[in-house]
Amino acid sequence: MNKNTIQNIIDDCKVMLRKYGDIPYDKVFIKTQKEFGEIGRRYGITGADVFKILMENFPRRNDK
Repeated sequence: MNKNTIQNIIDDCKVMLRKYGDIPYDKVFIKTQKEFGEIGRRYGITGADVFKILMENFPRRNDK
């Protein structure tokens, strides 16, 4: 998968996640799972693959 496609997936995920704000992930899991699937269908991949791409590119906090 090329960098532009990955960036588009990440951008789509950011839009989706902004919609939910600071709600704990366990409270919106079912909704986000469905939306990851919808994003994946746009790019010919699974929702799990979308989630994996998001997590691999998610900003990390500096743990000290």
